[in-house]
Amino acid sequence: MNELLKNNEFCVLDTETTGLNPQNGDRIIEIAVYNIITEKDDYFVKDKFVTYINPERAIPYFITKMTGISDFHVSGAPRFFEIADDFLNFIYNKVLVIQNVGFDMKFLNNELRLCGYNSLNNNTIDTVLLSRKIFRTERRHNLDSIAERLNIRKNVNRHSAEGDVIITTEAFVKMRNIILNG
Repeated sequence: MNELLKNNEFCVLDTETTGLNPQNGDRIIEIAVYNIITEKDDYFVKDKFVTYINPERAIPYFITKMTGISDFHVSGAPRFFEIADDFLNFIYNKVLVIQNVGFDMKFLNNELRLCGYNSLNNNTIDTVLLSRKIFRTERRHNLDSIAERLNIRKNVNRHSAEGDVIITTEAFVKMRNIILNG
């Protein structure tokens, strides 16, 4: 993982979904990716890919309550197959930084499979694992806990893909600097 951290370009990614399991028919309803460039101990956002996705199914009430995303928001949104090429071109060969990689990759690869594409083979960095490496005595490594430990306070909509990408980006850059600067 330390070799991957030496890169200076990353795609920080998050999704929001209709539930927890694509095998049960759950789908992506929002995707956000920030292409960031790191410089010394800081970064800038080079480009963004942010969109609602029409999941072609109803969004459960508890998901709407948590994310703020309702059927209304996604009714006119593109379906995943309509944005798949643009998404794949955006993240092409980039290292993906994701809070809890397994969750988002499971959904992304399911959506790609449904479109007839191969699974992603990008290198990934999981901010949960970075947090465990740095904060070894801590038990919780969710995004709120990591942000609190790193003194990240952003006025964003948590549990929206873009809001979570903003916090994940800040957390990633801070943890990357801790690891690379010893």
